[in-house]
Amino acid sequence: MPSGSSTRGDVRVVIAGGGVAALEAALALRALAGSRVDIALVSADSELTFRPAAAFEAFGQAARQRYDLSAIARDLGASLHVGRLEAVGSRARSVRLSLGVRLEYDALILATGARATSSIPGALTFRDQRDVPLLRKVSRLVFAVPSGITWTLPLYELALLTAARAESCAPATEVVLVSPEHRPLEVFGNEASRLVEDVLAQRDVRFVGDSPATSWSDAKLTLQSDAPIDADRVITVPQLRVNRIGGIPASWWGFVPTDSFGHVEGLSDVYAAGDMTTYPIKQGGLATQQADRVAHTIAAAIGAPVKALRPSHVLRARLLGGERPLLLRTELDWQGRPVGGTVEVGEPDGEVDSSKVFGRYLTPYLQGFEQGTPATA
Repeated sequence: MPSGSSTRGDVRVVIAGGGVAALEAALALRALAGSRVDIALVSADSELTFRPAAAFEAFGQAARQRYDLSAIARDLGASLHVGRLEAVGSRARSVRLSLGVRLEYDALILATGARATSSIPGALTFRDQRDVPLLRKVSRLVFAVPSGITWTLPLYELALLTAARAESCAPATEVVLVSPEHRPLEVFGNEASRLVEDVLAQRDVRFVGDSPATSWSDAKLTLQSDAPIDADRVITVPQLRVNRIGGIPASWWGFVPTDSFGHVEGLSDVYAAGDMTTYPIKQGGLATQQADRVAHTIAAAIGAPVKALRPSHVLRARLLGGERPLLLRTELDWQGRPVGGTVEVGEPDGEVDSSKVFGRYLTPYLQGFEQGTPATA
């Protein structure tokens, strides 16, 4: 990669993706490297659909947000190419998009995300408010956390919100949450699990741990290593898979291997961030931190004055659906293993932030964008 100077466009960075990781990377690069980089965004969609609170939205308590990528690109001084990334030629330092368009790069950031797939045969994979009627008029409703790669917290919220509604509308409904986890949301540590257990108990949600579900049929949820559970309906969340990109190494399910700095294994000046990587925890806030690390690495390589970043990731989340929200936090190493956690009850200002994604650059930028005063620094 060429060293940087003060002339705009010295280093061309192509960012593939139109989600939170891609936009965080673009914002971080502009903030860290300024005019040293010429940024090209590649996205299969022309909009960013911001849906980190889908469970809350389903009960009419949060709104889906859409952002025009072309407007964001203009604000960043970046070009936008609407198309699907099909292949990467790492030796030629170029990418091929749908319709045959080719772009050259000095550095490439892959942040195309993952796709949702069905996880438990027979179970309903929850989408949004369209599926809320299916949660009513059943005597036993089971929420089943799937095995494999997924993000489980929305299913906990869905179980809690359903149970809260059942208290007033259908008190005879039994709500059960089944999970391969030993304790609820154990990635956050023992103290968080204990408080989540209390919240589930307050809502009369029964937790069944160490129980990977395999299928649902004939009103029975079959478990891998235990007796079946009676269930009139089973709700789950999708497993994640990644569409393979030509020229990019990938695991069996398409996830791209990277090191702690976001370098794609075996390729020069190619990086990846977010759900498409082999990092085992999939969450928007973590995706933005991975994007920050990649942007930091590129900025440092071209001579921008940047400070060293800590090697750990911070997983932060708000669990909604109880009487008061829980604020959960834990530190993870670059392989996704927890190294410490904290938890507290409620919000400092008594309000719930429905966005639930903590992006160093993206969160304040989108807040300013909505108010008509976006800030790119």
